[in-house]
Amino acid sequence: MITETITLILYMAGDVTEHTAFEKISKCLKTKRKIERNLYKKSTSVRYACENKTVVIEKNDDGSNYIVRIIE
Repeated sequence: MITETITLILYMAGDVTEHTAFEKISKCLKTKRKIERNLYKKSTSVRYACENKTVVIEKNDDGSNYIVRIIE
């Protein structure tokens, strides 16, 4: 299924490494702040961003959704 969602994206050396979908921008920003505080505060090659992206979503066996890929 193709949908538009708020996505927390991990950029490492300019490439997308990981991505996670959120329903609200506030939850995405809260998670981003926690990660930056605890993990990658001083790294220059790592960047997190909350962006509105069009993505392909599929369902796990437990019924939860996950992002298969980002459509640019």
